[in-house]
Amino acid sequence: MKLISLGSLFIALLPALVKADPQDYAELCKAITQSPANHPYLLFSDADKPAIKERLLNDQTSREIWEKIRLEGLRYLNATFEPPAPMRDPHPRFVGHDDYLAYMTEHSRAALELAFIYQMTGETRFAEKAFELADKLCALDSWVQSAHRFEVIATRVWPYGAKDDQAVFTYDITTAGISRDLALVYDWSYTALSKDKRNRIRSGLLEKSITRVRGSYEYFWWNTASRCNWSGICHSGLGLAALTLMHEDPGLSDVLAHSCDGVKNLLDHVDPQGGWQEGRGYWAYGFGESSIFIEAMKRASGGKINLFTHPALKDHPTDFALYGMTAGFGDGTGQIVGSSSFINKLATESNNQTAAYYAKTYVHQSESVYDLIWPKTNVAAVTPTEGSKFFSGINWAILRKDFNANSVTVACKAGYNDDPHHGHLDCGTFNITYKGLTYVGEVARTPYDEQYFGALRWEHLEAKTEGHNVVLVNGEQQFCAKLKDEPWKQDIGGPISQFHADPTWAYLEMNPTKAYPGKELKSWHRWIALDKAHNIVIVLDEVKSAPGALIEVRFHPGVAFDIGKTNVFFHGGANRMTEAPAPRRQGRKGQASDSKEPKQTHAFYTPESLNDLPVGRSNSDFEMLSLSSSAATLKQGREADVPMTLNDISTWVPYYSTNVVASEPTTIIASIFAPLGAFAPTNTHLIVDKENYRVSFTTRGKVESVSFSESAIAPSQPNE
Repeated sequence: MKLISLGSLFIALLPALVKADPQDYAELCKAITQSPANHPYLLFSDADKPAIKERLLNDQTSREIWEKIRLEGLRYLNATFEPPAPMRDPHPRFVGHDDYLAYMTEHSRAALELAFIYQMTGETRFAEKAFELADKLCALDSWVQSAHRFEVIATRVWPYGAKDDQAVFTYDITTAGISRDLALVYDWSYTALSKDKRNRIRSGLLEKSITRVRGSYEYFWWNTASRCNWSGICHSGLGLAALTLMHEDPGLSDVLAHSCDGVKNLLDHVDPQGGWQEGRGYWAYGFGESSIFIEAMKRASGGKINLFTHPALKDHPTDFALYGMTAGFGDGTGQIVGSSSFINKLATESNNQTAAYYAKTYVHQSESVYDLIWPKTNVAAVTPTEGSKFFSGINWAILRKDFNANSVTVACKAGYNDDPHHGHLDCGTFNITYKGLTYVGEVARTPYDEQYFGALRWEHLEAKTEGHNVVLVNGEQQFCAKLKDEPWKQDIGGPISQFHADPTWAYLEMNPTKAYPGKELKSWHRWIALDKAHNIVIVLDEVKSAPGALIEVRFHPGVAFDIGKTNVFFHGGANRMTEAPAPRRQGRKGQASDSKEPKQTHAFYTPESLNDLPVGRSNSDFEMLSLSSSAATLKQGREADVPMTLNDISTWVPYYSTNVVASEPTTIIASIFAPLGAFAPTNTHLIVDKENYRVSFTTRGKVESVSFSESAIAPSQPNE
């Protein structure tokens, strides 16, 4: 078995999943519904309220958030009029906006805040206003957003665990979110409302949520798609609705048990180091929503059902969020993810000092009622001694010296193209971030349109192979393990087969060969090494193909750049790029971030800027040197990014590539990246010796070298 070293620690390749021991949720949930409990009880009780109120008075952050929420409540109370519900547009992702969805989510959030204000003040007028808004939601025919109704969603390619034949779409993540909010409104407003008003909210939860799913789980794709954020979100919304009604409807204990199973199955699919295949944004969304149900069940069961002790949340609770910063792969984001309430809760429940470091150092303070219930953690923050991390279950790795912005970070992705929902055809890609700028990175995200999750997904630049920093041979694209109504294909992709990190170097090897059909690209190994002391990144590609084939190593810069004969010069300080036209994916869960740093500034050339770039080494702050075993040329180009929406919001995306016409069956191409002046390009060489490849370079007057092979990556030692 191949070993992976992390400093002096050696670990074997681990299984892709870390599971918790099974529990008999059915009996435990029956006991919960038969136990007396007075409202409120979901997230706090009357006994907990003095501590919350004390924070509202004496903790500055809590006091400021509370004052904002209180004033929002007064705004709702004194609204001059209430606009009627807008017409439902059946195709919001084509027209580019969804007023009906906004109406639902705004009323849901407002009702939640008003009910919380009632709990903190005892003023029944806030509870009555919360009911008024909840009543409008209960009057709607459905809480499903239009983009998730049959007319649009039925053409999706379903993620792993879901069967192909899907026809029922009457409960979605929006329904789950409103169910969560109204469950809390019911819990927090219970003592102020008449029975008729309580029954109105109860009817909404039963009619729009519980009875649409209960007894029919097998018809809902998310029920078994445990590698998808939907599964945790949808089960959590159902569970909270059942839990808040448990005394009026004790027979709903089966819904509680099923929801516990559903959330546990989600957690069971987390990678051993805390990684999540859908990406970091969807990790934060799916697990953040699930944490509310997890807490409610922990409280209701007296700790007997406590999924915070699951290894996915206990052992590495925020490692994916922290170490994965800059890894904006798939439909996710490389920015800071997770609400402050969620991250603080994870740190507190796990007593994890690394999670506390992420919470206190990076996470932007959100301003929700949950921040008043789950305040800043008291766990001591400890800075990780190693900045690199390998997520073995999803085959992602991040190479860095530390979390200082002056240290180059290289995020790398291998793995398998078996997520048709939020994955991209990007096996073997990487990005480079330095001083808060992405010098090589991902194509900026465009709006979700109606075609994005169906058969035309791979026509979207951000998802298809050409939109990533990978190798192409005669233009051959990677392919997906799952197409619409076709059987799953196995092992479409490849692993990170070597990984090592120590105080001076971090490096890895990827083998993405099987991500391609194999007609043009016969084999591809990619090695990436980071010299931590000098911020030098070496990317070495071994490509096997037929002689005469055109090999292209493609890169997508996130800043202005220009190319020379063998060098690319990046201009991070030049304001020469312009963002793509709005709207972008505002409010999209996989991209959501409350923080401004680290910022991915991937942008686009405007036509008038193409001839107005800073030229040459003297004006640059970062560079790339290209070396190869055969004659190579650097080429600059652009790709069309055209979302399938009513209005044209298309853009041109710049790229450059190292192009080689293969003279032999095996071609070696090295790309060396570094801040300007970190190495001497004229004293940098690529040496090819059978199956062993070596890159030597001069830095600070000293010659360094790195050897690459399938069995090892060997940097020169200090005494060499």
